[in-house]
Parts: sequence; structure tokens; C-alpha cells
Amino acid sequence: MGLLGLVGGCVAPEPPKETPIAPIVIVPVAKPIELTAEADSALKAAGQSVIEARVKRALWTAAVEHLNKARAAAQILDSTATSCTRREVVALCALSIKQTALPPVKW
Repeated sequence: MGLLGLVGGCVAPEPPKETPIAPIVIVPVAKPIELTAEADSALKAAGQSVIEARVKRALWTAAVEHLNKARAAAQILDSTATSCTRREVVALCALSIKQTALPPVKW
């Protein structure tokens, strides 16, 4: 028995088989080459809203700032940001024009 214990202890277990690791492939994200048609028309609509508010002498500076943000987003071809910012420009211009119809506030 003692001899079997020595023989059994001398056998080395097989080392675990190494599985090859697959190389990591990094795929670059495709950059847009132009602004979408929807974003382009949205930018033009925002510009028209600002012109309309300016003609009616009701333009708010916040609307101009948002229009500049939309133009900056269009320069880096970010269609989503251009469309979102356009909504704010149009809303601000509509509010500013609506404000001209209200009576002046007397304190």
C-alpha cells in the first residue's frame, strides 16, 4: 500500500490546455459625410423664424444663441443636435412674436 501511495503521488496532473485568445478588432465608427435633409431643412426653418422675429422687432437674444448652437452643430454634421436646437429656436421666436400682441405691463 505504501508503494501505491508513492506511485500515485508522483504522477503529475496534466497542465490545463490553453485556449487561444481571439484578437480584439476595433472597428471605427463611420462619420457622416453630410447633414441629413431633415436637419438641413430644420436649420433653414430656424433661420427663417429668427428673420421673422427680427422683422417684427421681437427677437430675443436667446433665440439667436440657440440658432448659433444649431449652426455649430451643423458644421460638425450632428443632425440630431441641429434638429433639437431648431425646435428651441422656433419656440423662442414664436413666444417673442406672441409677446408683442400682449399689452405692456404697468407697475
